[in-house]
Amino acid sequence: MSIPGLGSEATYEDSLKLISIPQGSEWRIEVPFKQILKFKVTEGILEINGTELPNNVELQLTGTKCSIYSPKQQSKIEYNLVQNHDMSMCEDDEFTEYTSNETNMESVLNLHMYIESKRQIASDHNVSNEEPTLGPRVLILGGKQSGKTSLAKTLVSYAVKMNQYPILVNLNPQDGVFALPGSISATVINDSLDVECCNGYGLTTTTTGGNASSSKQPIVKNYGFTAIKQNLDLYKYQIEQLGITVLSRLEQDLQCRDSGVVVDTPALGIKDFEVIEAIVGDFRIDIIVVLGNEKLTIDLKKKLSHKSNLQIVKLNKSPGVVEVSDKFIRMSQESTIREYFNGNFKTRLSPFKTDIDATGLQIYKAVQDSVSLSFLPAGEDFERDDDKDNDLNKYYSAMDPSPSNVDNSIIVVTHLQSSTPGKDLLNSSVLGYIHVSKYDEEKKKLKVLLPFPGVFPRNVLISTDIGYNE
Repeated sequence: MSIPGLGSEATYEDSLKLISIPQGSEWRIEVPFKQILKFKVTEGILEINGTELPNNVELQLTGTKCSIYSPKQQSKIEYNLVQNHDMSMCEDDEFTEYTSNETNMESVLNLHMYIESKRQIASDHNVSNEEPTLGPRVLILGGKQSGKTSLAKTLVSYAVKMNQYPILVNLNPQDGVFALPGSISATVINDSLDVECCNGYGLTTTTTGGNASSSKQPIVKNYGFTAIKQNLDLYKYQIEQLGITVLSRLEQDLQCRDSGVVVDTPALGIKDFEVIEAIVGDFRIDIIVVLGNEKLTIDLKKKLSHKSNLQIVKLNKSPGVVEVSDKFIRMSQESTIREYFNGNFKTRLSPFKTDIDATGLQIYKAVQDSVSLSFLPAGEDFERDDDKDNDLNKYYSAMDPSPSNVDNSIIVVTHLQSSTPGKDLLNSSVLGYIHVSKYDEEKKKLKVLLPFPGVFPRNVLISTDIGYNE
C-alpha cells in the first residue's frame, strides 16, 4: 500500500514471482534500463559470472543481460519488477527470462582449475627459489558477443575464492572497468565484484584515492576513443605502458605475482594479429583462450609457434550469449558515467557543479587517424622514422576550448602539472574525470561537473571523444 502523492508503486511483496533453477542450469535474464529487477536468493547457491550471491538479501539489477548460474544444487529465487524512475523515458526492450541447462560452465571450471594449478606451481617455486617466477598470464580473445568479458569476470571471481589476488586488465576502451569508457585499466581484484553496479564490477574508483571503502584501485590509461582503430598507434602505446605497470606490480607484490593476470580484450581476429602480438609481448602472456573460434585458434598457433612457452586453447562460447545493440552499449556507457558522478542506489555521491576559468588551462586532444593502412598495396607500408614515431603530435595535439570540441564531453584530469608535458603526457595515468556541459566563449568559462567539491586542480587535461548529456 502506498501513501497518495508519494508514489503508487507496488511493494516488493505485492507481486512476487518464484523461479527454481536446477543444478547446473542458468536463469538467463535481460533487464531493460527502464525497469529494475529486485530479487532474493531464498534457497541454494547462485552466482553471476563467478560472484556468489548472498541468501535472503534483496539485490537489484537494471540495464543488464546476464545469467544466474546454479553450480551445486537446485536453487530458488523470488523476484519482481519495478519501474526505474531515473530511466522511465527509455524506449528499450522488455524484460525477458528463461532457464536453460545448456552451458559451458563445466569447461570454464576446468579452465579455472588448470590456471589455479599454474598459480600453485608459481607459488611453490617462489617459496623455495630466489629467482621469482610469474603466475599465469591469461589473454582472452574472441569475436563480438562471444562472452569474453563474462569469462574474465568468472576467472577472477573464482581466483578470489581461492584467496588469490589476480590483476584484471581491460583493453576494451568501449567498456568502463573501474574507469570511464575511452580508457584501458588494470585492477588488482582482492574481493568480490559488485554485480549491482551498472557495469557488474563495482563503482569507478579513479578519484577515490585513499578511500577506505574502496579496495580496488585501478591504474587507468587514457585512450580517448571507443574503437581501437581510431588511433591504433596510441592504443598500442597505451597497452605497452599498461603492460610495464602490470609487470612492475607483479615483481613487487608476491600475492599478485603468484595470482597472475587475466586480460580482457575488444573483438580481435587474425587481421588484428599485430595488436594480439603486442599484447602477448607487453604482458608476457603464457595462456591464450580463444572463445568459439576454431579458425582463429589454428591461425594463432601457426603464427605464434615460435613461442614455446605459450599455450593456445579453444573454449566453446556460452549458448546464453546474446547480441547487444549499439543503442544498448551507448546506454550502458551513459549509465557508467552517471554512476561515476552520482553513485547508485547503495552509494550516493555528491558531485559539484561550478564554473572554472579556461584561461591558462592546458588541454590536449587525441589525434584521430585520417588514413587507413588498409588502402596500401599488399606488402607495403609507410616509411617510418623512429624520431617521428616518438613525436607527441602523432598521438595528441594541443587545443583551445570551444563549444564544438568540449560541450557535453568527458575530460580526463592527468597527474601532470608540467607546462610542457612532452612525452610525459603519454606516460601519465588518469587521476580522474570531469564533465563539461558548456563553454562560454565570451567569459572564457567552462561549466563543469566535478566528482566532489574542492579546488579544481590545474593539471594537464585531455579532452576525449566520449560525449555525455546530463
